[in-house]
Amino acid sequence: MRFTRTVLLVLLLALVVVPAALAIRFTDDSYNFPIATVGQSYSKQLNGAAGCGPALPYQYTLIGGTMPPGISLSFGGLVSGTPTLAGSYSFWVNLSDQNPPSATWCRPAESQREFTITVVGGGGAPATPLSIVPTVLAPKATTVNTQYTFQLTAQGGGTQSWSLQSGSLPAGLQLSPSGLLSGTPTVTGDFTFKVQVSDGTQLASQTYTLTVVSALRIAAVTVPAGEVARPFTLQLSANGGNSAYSWSVGGGTALPAGVTLDQKTGVISGLPTVVGSFPVKLTVTDTLGFTDTVDVNLSFAPTLVLTTKTLRGGKVGHAFTARLATVGGVDPRSWSILRGSLPQGIHFSKRTGAFSGTPHRAGKSRIVVQVTDALGAVSRATLVLNVHA
Repeated sequence: MRFTRTVLLVLLLALVVVPAALAIRFTDDSYNFPIATVGQSYSKQLNGAAGCGPALPYQYTLIGGTMPPGISLSFGGLVSGTPTLAGSYSFWVNLSDQNPPSATWCRPAESQREFTITVVGGGGAPATPLSIVPTVLAPKATTVNTQYTFQLTAQGGGTQSWSLQSGSLPAGLQLSPSGLLSGTPTVTGDFTFKVQVSDGTQLASQTYTLTVVSALRIAAVTVPAGEVARPFTLQLSANGGNSAYSWSVGGGTALPAGVTLDQKTGVISGLPTVVGSFPVKLTVTDTLGFTDTVDVNLSFAPTLVLTTKTLRGGKVGHAFTARLATVGGVDPRSWSILRGSLPQGIHFSKRTGAFSGTPHRAGKSRIVVQVTDALGAVSRATLVLNVHA
């Protein structure tokens, strides 16, 4: 009697200690799923080990993924049913001890693993593989509020039906059962989604990304006046699209000599060397290949030159007027007397470059006059004003 009690005590201690020592797991044979066939009965038993079992029954629950249509998982771990659709299906199963336990010595534990079942077409032979082509959208980007159309296609299989499996399409776009992705997107962003095609016995899926950006536009261009041999700068700018931008001159046009375009910054600059008006077609391109074009006209005036070399004489007591002349340059201009002084009664306009007044006495005045244009170009002349009695 004492021996019997001792044996029972040892067995009870073993039941208490062993479950805590060995982690619950799926047995190796659980991972070997046979190939299933559409329309034929199928079964596979999952098995657990360690944990509180086998003294207490294991529990099996589906926690993620997709099982083949027609196949289900029982609470006891039996995968069974009659598959109706070919394809490859992956799913996650949770293995646990009895929870809540019926014995106070059992501390519940869990283990999760992913399994895969391959279902082939009827007759036991694999169906013609169904695959989606191409794997990238064309175009892979579009602009907001612009019509977009792309026809998805698949190879193999029979009559096809398309659907959105996961992710989201841009607002304004739809996927038809025939695989036509179309509509007018109303929001910007990068949209990743997975589509699925079925021919009734097989499934295939493909993940795509569609980028929607605002339309690429060159900002309004205000071309500054230019002058030969004077520094010229024109900053181009753009918005929308997907930066960074690149700039180019096209359409059979060219920049005038002495001026260049920085393709990265959109700055036209330099020292022009030729006079004239030059129509130029400028294009901006973003990293997605979107473009916008603008026509501008660059004009370069001749170099500023003060052409008046002499002044007519004046007479004491008589009104005197004279206006200096220039060629080239860019308005507005300003005038100044650098050296010398005018006869009494004569005044000089810094705005118009004109002399006016009534001289009070005879004499000769030598002056150095300078004209400056809007771009900072200067020209000078030494003039003599004689006033006679």
